[in-house]
Amino acid sequence: LPQVRGERYLDLAAGSKLLLCLMKMKHGLTFSALGVLFGIHRTSASRIFYAILDVLYVSTQEWIKWFSRDVVQATMPPSFRLNYPNCRVIVDCSEVRIEKPGKVAHRVNCWSNYKSDFTLKFLVGITPSGYITYISEVFGGRSSDTYILANSGLISLLEPGDMVMADKGFPHVKCDLESKDVTLVMPPFAKANQQFTKAEMQETYKVASHRIHVERCIQRIKSFAILNERLTPEHKCHIDKIVHVCSVLANLQGPVIKTV
Repeated sequence: LPQVRGERYLDLAAGSKLLLCLMKMKHGLTFSALGVLFGIHRTSASRIFYAILDVLYVSTQEWIKWFSRDVVQATMPPSFRLNYPNCRVIVDCSEVRIEKPGKVAHRVNCWSNYKSDFTLKFLVGITPSGYITYISEVFGGRSSDTYILANSGLISLLEPGDMVMADKGFPHVKCDLESKDVTLVMPPFAKANQQFTKAEMQETYKVASHRIHVERCIQRIKSFAILNERLTPEHKCHIDKIVHVCSVLANLQGPVIKTV
């Protein structure tokens, strides 16, 4: 690599610094590669990335917005209005892989049986229209979906009469929701040694066809390569900010649900 003075990053224009940050987010380029592209040292590229990440995180806090019930229902697609008119949010969790933590306690907290790896996990909530409306803080991969939903703060935002749609990973939060007069809708569970009835199969398909939109939103978030590489301890310290900014950028894309 060319020997470039570390202070040269101060000469980069604001637009170039933003571009460097976005390239890191989208393509997962190493700081060494970014240093070559922008003619700066890799440590300067690192400082720029985290500085711009901080700015984006602070300035876009209102861009992941929890909308009122009236707004959610006014923008609700026809299929939701017909089948789930009280749906306020659709939730699911996602995981990102990290390097093996140094401390044993951190290894235990971050071990994911689902991924058979060390991960961090976060909750995503979207409106029926496909807008990312809630992102939780990041938890260790050992945390269950139910635990994350119960401790994320999302339940406190719900109002009596609301409905939450989720997959089968959230059954134990039903009591917490019912205490607020909030309904939880999930696909039916199969009973031991029994097949689904025709009605249960239809309900499973109906829920899945509506819930799939949160998976599509998560795919958009994780289309940013920085979340697909194994996060280093350096990145891990900033993971909440990275997930937030990726979610903001995902919301800036076209609608997930296309209406005719």
